[in-house]
Amino acid sequence: MSNEVIKIAVVGMGVAGISVLREWTKEKANNPLIELTLFGDEKTFGTGAPYQKDDENLLMNVSADSTTIIPENKNDFVEWLENVKGENNPSLKYYSRNIVGTYLKEHMDLWIKKSKARVIKEKVKTVRVLENKQYEVTSSSIKEVFDVVHLCLGHMPYSDHYNLIDHPNFIVNPFPLKENMPLIPKNSKVAVLGMGLTSIDILRYIHFYRQDLNVIFFSNTGKFKTINYKSKTIDYICFTKENIDKTKNENNGFIPLDTYIDWFKKEIKNQKISLKENWINEPFGSKENIKKLLAGSYKTTISQSILIGIGSLLPDLWMSLSEIDKETFINKYHTKWDKLRSPFPAESGEILYSDWANNKIQVFGGLTDIIPNKNSFKLILKDQDPKTAEYILNAVGPGKDVSPNNNRTPLLSQLVNERILQIEKFGGVQVTLPDLSAVSQRYGVLKTLKVHGQIISGIQFGNNSIDIISQSARTSVKDIAKKFENY
Repeated sequence: MSNEVIKIAVVGMGVAGISVLREWTKEKANNPLIELTLFGDEKTFGTGAPYQKDDENLLMNVSADSTTIIPENKNDFVEWLENVKGENNPSLKYYSRNIVGTYLKEHMDLWIKKSKARVIKEKVKTVRVLENKQYEVTSSSIKEVFDVVHLCLGHMPYSDHYNLIDHPNFIVNPFPLKENMPLIPKNSKVAVLGMGLTSIDILRYIHFYRQDLNVIFFSNTGKFKTINYKSKTIDYICFTKENIDKTKNENNGFIPLDTYIDWFKKEIKNQKISLKENWINEPFGSKENIKKLLAGSYKTTISQSILIGIGSLLPDLWMSLSEIDKETFINKYHTKWDKLRSPFPAESGEILYSDWANNKIQVFGGLTDIIPNKNSFKLILKDQDPKTAEYILNAVGPGKDVSPNNNRTPLLSQLVNERILQIEKFGGVQVTLPDLSAVSQRYGVLKTLKVHGQIISGIQFGNNSIDIISQSARTSVKDIAKKFENY
């Protein structure tokens, strides 16, 4: 390792990359030998794909007071809205992802200036480990050796369950909507695949701008996520760091899934409400359920609040489960858990229910197959007549499984193919927690190769929020910085 300069590469400049930049900017104030180089796609540099420039009607799914890029200041985004944007009482309001992108980029620009980081707006093609455990990073214009690499690759590509990516009328990733929606001709018949949060963005765009379209939503279940009506702050009695550590110590480092379920019931009881035994079978996200939630369902609100509030504990909770319990959770509970933990704003729920009830949109479950034709598609449904569409908007969201043969993720495929990264059974690749060091079949644990974001969600479970990704960047940087204290 060089005695003159500590060379650090950050690959990807979304939320994770910006958070890593923030932490190294602080470290550089104490160690001027640190030299930062930032790589990223020009289109999403400083925002990441979720917060790239798009229509103002596409809302965040959390209120302003749940968003910050400064871990020690939970009100940073709120204060920025007040001081920079002149907003009044923004805390509980839902803002566009466009605005969040502007907020992130302004912070990034300040940290780039302060750290004197070098900016290279190019995608990295390869990262290779050298014999001395440095890293050779190659983009289209440079090949350079670094002491440290942070992989902040953002979301995986959108899943293509029916192998339609080569069809000209299949839009595999609908974002940015303001660029892709105008490609669909007027009065077209459009199928939307999936009923997660992406589908709500599409619904909003169509509601405001493209009511000429004949739109049908399809999924396996025929149900959307839930509505975030009025979140409540929870004083936990079971889901606390102290209780998790105590229970792990009593069970050789593990906590049974049944214990978590029992804790959830106790948290519910502590809120002075009761749930029926078959409550888990309630049709969350159905038309009737959306209507019920819009009218106000205190029990559902409490359940959502309990699950949302334990976000920072999820990686620890997940890693405390046995492999069998993880599989049980995924197969039995994850779908309902995700509907409750990832709700959308009530404002969007009102649009959804109104358009659904007034037959401005159609909704079908039981999708089993899609047959492409030259200029259209036939969508096959279980126990129902097939439907047709001229265009398909893919709203199933990013995939989780990493493949060594995926040409849509060439850098990740190279890293897996060369056994620099190891595939994780429950999605993404393996890292150590909490320092996010890469686990490699070939090299063991690589303490100076850190991996961030969605591609480690099989280990850092539930890391789909700005706060978790931002906070964990701090831990990973400090882990490396302490090695350089004597430079």
